[in-house]
Amino acid sequence: MKSLLTPIILAATAVFQAYGSFQFTGDTVVLAGKIFFPILFALMAIFLVWRNPDTADRFGGPHVLLLGLSVIALLASIAGKVASIFQLYPQVLIYYAVFALLVVELGLRIAALPKRVKERKVSKRQARRNRGTNLVATPKGASASQDAARGTAADGNSQSVESENSSADVSSERA
Repeated sequence: MKSLLTPIILAATAVFQAYGSFQFTGDTVVLAGKIFFPILFALMAIFLVWRNPDTADRFGGPHVLLLGLSVIALLASIAGKVASIFQLYPQVLIYYAVFALLVVELGLRIAALPKRVKERKVSKRQARRNRGTNLVATPKGASASQDAARGTAADGNSQSVESENSSADVSSERA
């Protein structure tokens, strides 16, 4: 679950900074974009962790570093709001730095996904050479004697051979 904290904290910091800059710009379209994309990237990173839980442990060092940087950015933003420090709270530079960290987090999640095994393309000539056969190679004399021992004819009409064998058995029992 510690792997889910980083995108959540980064998205919260980015949204917090976006609301702070809105009071100076007043542009709702910019505000919508500054809120939408961090939330979208955070949800994508969370979905990748949720979909592939065994990949959450890959790239552990960078994820811990990103978690530390996200906590520092959130605490700096909160301190800037509470103490009215203009260099920390409604700062576009902090917003884009946090957004870049979120993009790096998502990139690491995508890089941790298992790779698909691609099948090697085989040419038509190679496919004909490797197609195999349904025939079984046996010596001619051995297959005829084995068929006779099993009671099957060479033409596949085993029922007529069995009926001849059963009639021969009945006649030998009468004699």
